[in-house]
Amino acid sequence: MLKFSSCIMMMFPDLPLPERITAAADAGFPGVEIQRPYDQDLTELAKRLERAGVECTLLNTPYGDTEATKFGRAAIPGEEAAFADDLKLAMDSAEALGCTRVHVMSGTLPADADPLAHRQTLLSNLRAGAVAASARGMTLHIEPLNRTDNPGYFLIGQAMGHAIVEEAGMDNVKVQFDLYHAQMSEGFIADKIERYLAKSGYVQFAGVPGRHEPDDGEMNYDFLFGMLEAAGYDGWVGAEYKPRGDTLAGLGWAKKYGIG
Repeated sequence: MLKFSSCIMMMFPDLPLPERITAAADAGFPGVEIQRPYDQDLTELAKRLERAGVECTLLNTPYGDTEATKFGRAAIPGEEAAFADDLKLAMDSAEALGCTRVHVMSGTLPADADPLAHRQTLLSNLRAGAVAASARGMTLHIEPLNRTDNPGYFLIGQAMGHAIVEEAGMDNVKVQFDLYHAQMSEGFIADKIERYLAKSGYVQFAGVPGRHEPDDGEMNYDFLFGMLEAAGYDGWVGAEYKPRGDTLAGLGWAKKYGIG
């Protein structure tokens, strides 16, 4: 059976972040994603995770404060030292929360960008970062997003993500396969699952359009989740969506998996 993680920076938004851990556990989620815990008391979050008996499955590297770095900086030339600081903070935070996966955010291209320079910067940062992550038993993820939600983002499309991971050549660098972003940017999701799932380190999802619950909209998640199960996928599946209303009321899709 698939194992689902709740992205608590989107779900249970009526509660303070630490309380969302308990709420997700009470709903039946065995894991939680905490995208950016950097303004939180990590000791308190760790205690909440332990008491609730859930795993922190993923966090992101920090966002910067410029147009280029507002979605990270790993692919931004000239930001290498700042990225190293970001990654250290992310790994320190992950370690405090018992998390072994860090999503490395690539950043946004300026209008006059040289894509090759950005690619080489990302590759260099991933290789150096993967060495540091390996020493901590951690895996780095890169995630192709979509340019409707993330205008100018460097990393778009599963083919690009997997080509970069292959070129990086590091065992602990993986692609994070978000079905929502893949549908928004390129479609043909069943084909993408057949082609890339076996090489993906993590799966996420949300409904299209709107990035809401997966049981409404143009994507047939009963079919797609069935594909994951049939393929024997045993990694985490992250519910990374914005509930239309009350989070618990919107968990009808999850009841067959013992959630809700």
